[in-house]
Amino acid sequence: MTNIRPRERALAAFAAIAFGFVIAGANSINPLLPMLRVEVPLTPLGVSLTFVVYVSAAVATLLVVGFSRLRVTPGSAVVAALLIAALANLLLASSNEVQLLVGRAATGVAVGLATGGAAGLVVDALKGRGRGLAATGNLVGAVVGTAIAQGVAALETIAGAMSMYVAGAAIALLLALALVLLLPRSVPRAARKRGVGAPTSRRLTRADVRTIARAAVVWTGLSAGVVYAPTVFSDAAMPLAQFGGSVTMLVAAAVAQLASVPLGRLLPAASGHLAFAVGCALAVTSVLLSNNPLALLAMALLGAGGAVAYRTSLVHLTRGAAASQQSSLASKFAVATYAASASTVLAIGVLGSVVRTEVVLAVFATLLSVAAFCMHLGAPRFRDLAEGPTGNGAL
Repeated sequence: MTNIRPRERALAAFAAIAFGFVIAGANSINPLLPMLRVEVPLTPLGVSLTFVVYVSAAVATLLVVGFSRLRVTPGSAVVAALLIAALANLLLASSNEVQLLVGRAATGVAVGLATGGAAGLVVDALKGRGRGLAATGNLVGAVVGTAIAQGVAALETIAGAMSMYVAGAAIALLLALALVLLLPRSVPRAARKRGVGAPTSRRLTRADVRTIARAAVVWTGLSAGVVYAPTVFSDAAMPLAQFGGSVTMLVAAAVAQLASVPLGRLLPAASGHLAFAVGCALAVTSVLLSNNPLALLAMALLGAGGAVAYRTSLVHLTRGAAASQQSSLASKFAVATYAASASTVLAIGVLGSVVRTEVVLAVFATLLSVAAFCMHLGAPRFRDLAEGPTGNGAL
């Protein structure tokens, strides 16, 4: 096994923390929206735009990072992401609708830069390990950001939200400083000869496209669960599921991500798709029966299964890729999954204005369940992700 120096481990750790921090910031506004809608006030269009401008900016940045010849090293991308995140937090610490939307756009740019940059930086520092960082950071960051913001929202004061974002700006600057101090001062001469530090691209094969498509399907389910589960369970008079469903899903997803190595040893043939399929089916059943415990079980299976499927797809896609390719592949992966989830959430909203939203979601969840069951047949398993002697270390 390649020896990894303490400085490289510290660099990888701070890069992972930085990515999770940026993702946490991106998810922090959701619990605050009911309060901001009244206190700012945010118009209904403004509430929608907080999601639209964020996703649009993130996808646009990911497209530039993943598909252009723009030369940005992973370390520079992460530091830039943190500086932009600091600016975004200062803009979000405002009671002005325009500044909030500009802050959300800046957050999207930060996420776009950090997604590929942190992935490449960690894989390079850990000599090929840590390929599941983007998947873990997305879900763990979402849990942390949502939990902190939920606590702030309980205070029901705009001052509390502003203080949270000012503190976030300070933390972003401290993380950026730590990374600058840990980053190597120059690329070794031997590495320069091999072209390390310059972006390289790998053409996606049909198998790669299928792998990304599988991840995009489960990511749409997770996104729809976050956005619509509270409303659907509320309409079904299921208060426990209304307040605990999304949280249960996110926590289960985070636990499944963090426990990927022991899960891989315990269930080497698992892909996550079957658990996700069962979760989707049980979610529909729980609403029909108005059963709160069944709903929580459904959301847990949906979250854990979706997280495993998302992670195994990403690791399988990037297995064996050089650190410079890791950034590009992670960016392309994120573009597809973000775009798919945003399009699906928008489509559900449009259809929900014509047909009852719970009917649209019931059909959507049923289709997801069938699709996930079918995708399991050709999906990568835990056992497929071993890389030589490191085994599940690639996870």
